[in-house]
Amino acid sequence: MKRDLSEKLNLWADTKNTKPVILRGPRQVGKSWLAQKLGEKFQNFVEINFEMQPEIKFFFEESLNPAKIVTNISNYLQVEISPHNTLLFFDEIQQTPKAITALRYFYEKMPELHVIAAGSLLEFELRNISIPVGRVSFYYVYPLTFSEYLTALGNHNLREMIKNNNFSKLSDPFHRKLLQEVRNYTIIGGMPEVVNEYSKNFNLQDSIHIQSDILQTYITDFHKYAKKSQLKYLSKLFTTLPHQAGQKFKYSNVDKNIKSTVLGEALDLLEMAGIIYKVYHSNANGIPLGAETNLSKFKVIFFDIGLTQRILNLDYNKFLLSSDIFLIHKGIIAELMVGLELIGYNNPREKSSIFYWHREKRSSNAEIDYVIPVNNKIIPVEVKSSATGSMKSLKIFMDSRHSQFGVKISSHPYSFYKNVLSIPFYGIEHFVKAGYDPS
Repeated sequence: MKRDLSEKLNLWADTKNTKPVILRGPRQVGKSWLAQKLGEKFQNFVEINFEMQPEIKFFFEESLNPAKIVTNISNYLQVEISPHNTLLFFDEIQQTPKAITALRYFYEKMPELHVIAAGSLLEFELRNISIPVGRVSFYYVYPLTFSEYLTALGNHNLREMIKNNNFSKLSDPFHRKLLQEVRNYTIIGGMPEVVNEYSKNFNLQDSIHIQSDILQTYITDFHKYAKKSQLKYLSKLFTTLPHQAGQKFKYSNVDKNIKSTVLGEALDLLEMAGIIYKVYHSNANGIPLGAETNLSKFKVIFFDIGLTQRILNLDYNKFLLSSDIFLIHKGIIAELMVGLELIGYNNPREKSSIFYWHREKRSSNAEIDYVIPVNNKIIPVEVKSSATGSMKSLKIFMDSRHSQFGVKISSHPYSFYKNVLSIPFYGIEHFVKAGYDPS
């Protein structure tokens, strides 16, 4: 399976003096696989799993000197660790906080040795450890995007065709084929194990069983980062959040009998675990969009579209037969898919953030599903069900913010009409990465 992030990691591997890399992201999105795949480029690959090899922890408790740590590991495991020829991988590094601290010294005293680290629930440990700016490089790992999904299933040619067509309308057979792949993707999602299973025999049922197993793993993990008293609130949120998708989050919709402060703490834990993203309201007057956020107004997105469908228990057969994915579950699945795509195509060196815009006026309420920065301009993005649907909110935003153009994402082909760029669901990557010049 090929991941886009591998290209950036390969460039890092080809650099002689480097900062250690920490791969960040939720469980089972492929962080360990990325490091192991990268190890194939090196003469030696040494993997330390602190969960399975807890005795290695002692070497970091004893000293933070990289030379001494490397010598001890080399002697203990009877492996060669040499600069430029070895990739040293610390997995489940959250189990050994001193190892996280030691990474800064690898950069300062041994930059010629390539060191990469990953861990599940790493965010909970990083909040307690101070890593000086510029000593470590972070890369954020997400489930496979739709484009990565195409590549994983052997359809990289379709991905290249979208890119090369550069917002031109595709012929109808290719358009229909790609929309069918979008339908499949919204059921399968981007969890590597699920995609890998589906790529073997294209059996949806087998893939759905794996989704159920993954969801159970996340529930089992709750006790690792929450107090015993919080477990029931995490479980409640975990199963109800997908039902609130696409609307402003209200704690009362989870359970009116639970205090919002209690649910808020549990929600923050799920966010730190990478299970959900908060889509904050922004006034969208300028970049960065986060400078004008209202922290009390946000929507919630579950981190994988396939797992979202599993929790909602939607009938995938009916979904596959639908003529428009926007019509499924009141358009929520389509809106979520677009949001996750916008997150997934962001710069992996930065933590992704997306925002929405809402104006409340007695006679003219307006809401934009997403507002994003593209080429230093704020672009409003609406997810619509038809080519001729109302563009009222989009027009209000564009007029009030003097936007050069707006974007509508739907099942319809590429077009540009009245300053609105229409993009099919499969074309999000090219827009985010290449931008668009309406002139």
